[in-house]
Amino acid sequence: MITSGLIHSLPASSKLVASFASSPLNESTFVARMIADQIDGLDTYTWNTIIRGYLEENNPNEAILVYAHVRRKGLKIDSYTLLYVTKACGLISGKFEGKQIHGEVIKMGFLSEMFILTSLVNMYGLFDDLDSAQRVFEETPQRDLVFCNSLVSMYSQRKFSHNALSVLRFMVKENVRPNEVTAVSVLSACSCLRAFREGKQVHCYVVKNLVSLDVFVYNALIDMYSKCGCLFNAHKLFHRMPVRNVVSWTTMINGYNDNDKPDKALDLFKEMDSQNVKPDEVTILSVVSMCSKLGSFELCKWINHYVEKNRIKENKCISNALMDMYGKCGYIQKACHIFDQMEEKTLVSWTTIIQGLARHGHGIHALTRFCQMQREGFRPDDIVFFSILSACSHAGLVDEGRKLFQSMTEDCGIIPGLMHYGCMVDLQCRAGLVNEAFRFVEDMPIAPDVIIWRMLLGACRDQGNVSLANEIMDHLRKLEPEYSGNYVLLSNLYASLGKWNKVEDVRTEMRVEGASKQDPGYSLIEVN
Repeated sequence: MITSGLIHSLPASSKLVASFASSPLNESTFVARMIADQIDGLDTYTWNTIIRGYLEENNPNEAILVYAHVRRKGLKIDSYTLLYVTKACGLISGKFEGKQIHGEVIKMGFLSEMFILTSLVNMYGLFDDLDSAQRVFEETPQRDLVFCNSLVSMYSQRKFSHNALSVLRFMVKENVRPNEVTAVSVLSACSCLRAFREGKQVHCYVVKNLVSLDVFVYNALIDMYSKCGCLFNAHKLFHRMPVRNVVSWTTMINGYNDNDKPDKALDLFKEMDSQNVKPDEVTILSVVSMCSKLGSFELCKWINHYVEKNRIKENKCISNALMDMYGKCGYIQKACHIFDQMEEKTLVSWTTIIQGLARHGHGIHALTRFCQMQREGFRPDDIVFFSILSACSHAGLVDEGRKLFQSMTEDCGIIPGLMHYGCMVDLQCRAGLVNEAFRFVEDMPIAPDVIIWRMLLGACRDQGNVSLANEIMDHLRKLEPEYSGNYVLLSNLYASLGKWNKVEDVRTEMRVEGASKQDPGYSLIEVN
């Protein structure tokens, strides 16, 4: 085209630029831009294809620069130009640039273009500037379905569920007929709120008003009923679905898992496997979580074999979940092996392995991992400190635990919570330092809860410290006057010392206070 002179023909050169801008080849949009810069008189459509090309190449910064170039040259822009540049601002979280574009939309009179206003709402949503998005919505006199759906979706995705339901009520009031997209977003909001009544109303609406329910609506309904604890309805919908995808199976498995029915979740996963439905990462995470809850070593081996057999790639999330599972099921060596094989570790990875080592009493190994984590540049958070303090408690490392507790506040600036204070009390009680533990509790800047007082009472029972036990029991009577476990601990203390009259006094007090043991205890043992 250069040698023939066609490059100077605007129709031909415009088509050339557009073809490069829409090409899937790498940096083809850059070539389109280079050509366009050499030609005068290209129309708005041609420049729009360049801006869109950069967006499709996931290069929003260049898209914004092209828009700025077009404005500097005084070229005409249309609604599509503003649509593309608004999307670009959202992708780079350019709040300042986005507000400038919003101003230009107003200045150039594009407020009647609904798809531009919808794009502005989506852009503000990406900035998490929900007030500005709501303002755009309220200042628009005519709102169509797509515009309303964008606001409902924004609120639902960011867990502002009450706001999402408010927009739905507005739609009903203004006779804007909700569709499948609306239903999915609103059902997600109902799931977050555990709003069973509203979720059931949406279910009735879609059954009466939509010609057919697609798989996305079915999945949203199953999730809503599962989150609201209505597994019967979720199960019934799942088996009525004409077509299921992997999300359908995963949602139902998660429903059983979240409602403490891991056995049913496992059966459903096996049924999913028998129907040759390939699980995704979320499914595997759910199944691993289920195995962790069951605490079965045999299930651990089964899921490990499944992951290896199906060549499921162990990314960070799956590796962390597998480590947690093995740690909870008593296979700490396997958890350590997975940790050592991870190419990229996160703070969650370090926390998980430290928790696993703590759970099995490997305090020294947990401390070693903690020091290694810090050497590799990770800054411990409150969860990591809770885990390492637990490790010290289970291993009897009193001095190390005290130093770590001090370091948490002085070196890391973390304010200890009740769980950290509880670890320190447990640490000292296990080491036989019940008096020191009691003084530690008295000096706490926050009020101790019943669990901390009960730790102290249990330590008094183990060490036969009657006078301190009575003092602690006074605190527990105020907090839990009808809880039988506290009285049983004190009674057992007197029984261990042969003070049977005191045992009878405690039992009498239990009857007077109405503190009776309601549920029998039970134990489970897995036999290989």
